[in-house]
Parts: sequence; C-alpha cells; structure tokens
Amino acid sequence: MINLSPETRLSIILPNTNKALSEAIKNAAPEQLETLKEGKDIKSFLTSLFQNKTTASKSDQVLLDLLKNSTAFKNMGSFNDGLQSLVKELKTSPEMAPKTAFFENFLKNITTIDPKSLKSQIASSGVFMESKFAAALHKLPDLIQTLEQLQTALSKIPQNEAKALHPKITALLDNPILSNASHHPESALLLSEGLKKVTDTLQTLISKSDPLYSKEVAALAQKLDQLSVVSEIKSTLSQLYGTLLSSSAPDTNALLDSIEKLLKNTHTEEVKAFAGQLRDTLSEEGNSTKELSSLITKLGEFTDPKELITETFLKESMADDIKSNLLKLHEELTQSSDPSSQKLVEQTDKLLTQIDYHQLISHLGSSNSIYFPFVWDQLQEGSLSFKKTKDKKFYCEINLKLKVYGELNLMMALYDGNQLEIQAHTEKPELKTLIHENIAELRTLLIQSGLTPRSIRVFEATETKTPLNETYSTAEGSDMGFEVKV
Repeated sequence: MINLSPETRLSIILPNTNKALSEAIKNAAPEQLETLKEGKDIKSFLTSLFQNKTTASKSDQVLLDLLKNSTAFKNMGSFNDGLQSLVKELKTSPEMAPKTAFFENFLKNITTIDPKSLKSQIASSGVFMESKFAAALHKLPDLIQTLEQLQTALSKIPQNEAKALHPKITALLDNPILSNASHHPESALLLSEGLKKVTDTLQTLISKSDPLYSKEVAALAQKLDQLSVVSEIKSTLSQLYGTLLSSSAPDTNALLDSIEKLLKNTHTEEVKAFAGQLRDTLSEEGNSTKELSSLITKLGEFTDPKELITETFLKESMADDIKSNLLKLHEELTQSSDPSSQKLVEQTDKLLTQIDYHQLISHLGSSNSIYFPFVWDQLQEGSLSFKKTKDKKFYCEINLKLKVYGELNLMMALYDGNQLEIQAHTEKPELKTLIHENIAELRTLLIQSGLTPRSIRVFEATETKTPLNETYSTAEGSDMGFEVKV
C-alpha cells in the first residue's frame, strides 16, 4: 500500500531527506546559515510548500544560490551516463540483473527525440514524483469543482438540454458513489459511466446552437456594422429579423424590438449601437461555448474508472517514474547480501541526489528544472528549466556542457501563441560560428513547426557584460520567470 502522506512533499526541502539540500548546507557560510535559520522554520516550510508563492523569500534565494554555486553540484555529470553505469553494474549481479529492464528502457537516445518522447521523458524523470502523489489526492476535489463549475455554466444557457442536465449533475454531486469512487471499483465504474453520459449530452448541447448564435447572424452583424446606405441597412435588418424569429434565446425579444424600431426610423448612429449590442450578445455565447468545451475536456480526465481509484492511479503513475524505481531499488540493495550491493547503493544515491537537486531548484525558483533526459554522446552534462508567467508567456532555459564545444546556454521565450525568441551564449567561438552557419535552416524548421522566430541572437559568453540569467530575470518575484526584451 502506498502511503499518501504530505511528508512526501515536505521531504523535498528537508536536509535529512533531501540529499542535495544536505550537501549544499555543508558548504554554507555562517551568514547564509543565519539567513536560513531565520526564514526556514517548519511553519514557513509548510506555508511555502502548500500555498502558491507570489514572491521569493530571502532564505529561498540564499538556498538557490547555495545550490547553484556549490562545487558538489557544478560537476555532477550526466544523469544518463550515471544511469548507464548503474545498469552495467547491475548486470554483473545475478540477483540484481533482472532489475535492469526499466532503467534500460528509460535510456532514450537523442536521435529518437520528438514531442511525444520529450513529454514522456520529462514526465517520468522523477522530478515530478511527489506531484503525482498530490494529483492522486486531488482527483476527487478536482472532479467536484469541475461539476460545480458545469452547474454554474449550464444555469446561464436557455436551451432545454441545459435545463434538463442541471438536476442530473446535482444528483451526481449528491450521490455516494462520488465519495466512494476513490477506493471502490464498482463506484468508480458507475461514476465514470455517469460522467460519460454527461459529456455526451454536453457535446449535443454545443452542436445544437440557437439560431441567434448561428454563423448567418454573425455574418449579418458584421455586415450591418460596415453599411452606411439606408436601403442596404434596412435590407440587412430585415434578413436579421427573419432569422431571429425562430430563436428562443432570452435576448431575442429585445433584439427583435430594436430591429422593428430601426426599420421605422433608421439612424446610422443607432444602427451602429445596435450592431455593438448584437456583437456583445454573440460574444457572451461564444464564451459560454468555450467554457463548456473546456469543462468537457476536464470531465474526460475522469471517464476512465481506473483513473478514479487512488491506489490504481498511483501504481500506474509510479510504474514509469525513475525516482520511484530508484527508491525501490535502493531499498532492495540495502537489504541485499550481494557483495556488490554497497557500490550499487552509492551509485543509486548519486542519481537520487541529482533528482533531489532539480526538485529543490524547481521549488525554490518556482520553475520546472530537470536534467537533460536523453542519452547523447556529445554531452558531458546538461539541464532544462521551464517557467510560465501570469500573462501566459513561456520561458525555457537550456544549459549544456558539450564535450567538444564547451558550454552552450540557451534562453527561449514563447508568447502570443507562436512568437519565439532565442538567445544563445557559447563558450567557444567555433560553436558560435557553427550555429550562425545553420541559422537559416533553423528558421525554416521553426516556421515549418508553426513557430515564428522573432529573433535568434548568438553571442560568445565574453560578449555580454550581464550574466545570462540576470538578463532575463526580474525583481518582481520568483514566479514571474524571465523577461525578454523584444
């Protein structure tokens, strides 16, 4: 049985369970330790973990600096190289050789990289293991919240299907199967079947739009806003009136009254005002449709009964998680009488420490930080970091140490859906030249992928006076990510 206690999350930031934090504190200066003592008591630990952080605390920044500047972590090496060494050693032990299958499968070569494999490798990197526990615990509350949001959305929709569905959702929320589904397979099955019926009805509701919200009315509203000749205005108003006669939407009667008045006394300014009123009405319906579509997607996450049972969901989530498997291996090795077990424990500890390091960096920096999750012969070590700002901008930082070309630091910003900025800093001029020679091909590939490269800037590390991380950082709090200046 998997223990779903909050200690799994707390362990990320406690030195007796997080190997990376323990190692960093060993190298802390007295004044740094004093700052940590002031800001990192157990209360602030819990507050920081279980609430959304809006600003970086002083002690968070001290810990972050300690981790990033600690000599223990500057030359950790490649996680995948370490994992390959562990697999090789495991195969020499008759007792442990059968344990290698999962780890060998995790070792994906960079030549196989594509969006699907990248997403899979990041999800199973171990950095999100504790998040998977949290997701399991929040399954039921998330479902209840989604159903309550659906109730609110349906109450604003006049169609009969919406009115009929509303009490069914109320009955579902009051049904005992909802609370029993997380641990009772039969309840989970009944609940998933009920949710499927709800999503089917919602799909039908979206497809049966009232005439007021048809494409024809939208086109007439746009046309009306552009006309200035009275005869053309009256003709368009008449078409609109005829279409709306078959509408049963609550706003229709008021719109029909307005059209009748305009047909009797057509004034351009009043027509413009009416066109604006009609656009607002159509916009509200568009928002309702988008909201329903979003809620249908959310409900789809709960229509598999296995996903609703906490223990089953966790077992499947942990099955392909590298940290979970390393912890299981570590426990077996500590109980093994195999002569090589001590060496294998040390190798496993080193890999777990690297994962702990990235979990702690993620927590303190309000980002998602992971090691480079692919096998690459040219790579000595590397890491990826992702952030998202409140205004829906996405930032990615890639730091690589290449065996031939030295360090390569990349900052990328994605905004307005597909607008991309790239800034690269190279340690060696040869790599800068090589990137410049292939920029045209890079631009072409980005455009073919649906991205618009606004700028691609390449510098040698010595060409900029401001460190790369400071160029993109802000002083507005650790959740704000980096700032790109266009």
